[in-house]
Amino acid sequence: MSYRFDALFFPGIFAGALALSGCQAIFPGEEDASLGALRLSQADAVASQQRLDEDGYPLLGAYPGAAAPQLADENVAALNSRYNGIAAQREAAADDTGYASAISRAASARERQAAAVSTLDAEAASQPAASGTTERGPRPEDVLRQIEATDETTN
Repeated sequence: MSYRFDALFFPGIFAGALALSGCQAIFPGEEDASLGALRLSQADAVASQQRLDEDGYPLLGAYPGAAAPQLADENVAALNSRYNGIAAQREAAADDTGYASAISRAASARERQAAAVSTLDAEAASQPAASGTTERGPRPEDVLRQIEATDETTN
């Protein structure tokens, strides 16, 4: 028995997979619900300024008579100084002096290498040119003549 795949087979599989993955997060950066609950549990409890009746139920339409308590001035000053310190550190890290010094070190290394290459080129130019047509070194006949010449001078 053979199965015939018609034109709706693969779109049907795709639609089924899409329906099954509907409960999963679409984007990888989405936050898990447990993280929000964890953050909420770490937050300090704030007393409500809503007025209550004698049974403890809120009075609907009764607006608070005073604002909720705010942060103390000392806490605000400490946070401001902390955030200003962090901003100063980031500005110092983003300073261009580090980049400029890296560029100058690279330029000086390039100049040293160029001087070394020109010295090597001058030394190579002062040596006699290779004989023969290969330009890869002396021909074997020339080497044999040099050996014979050194043998005659040593004997």
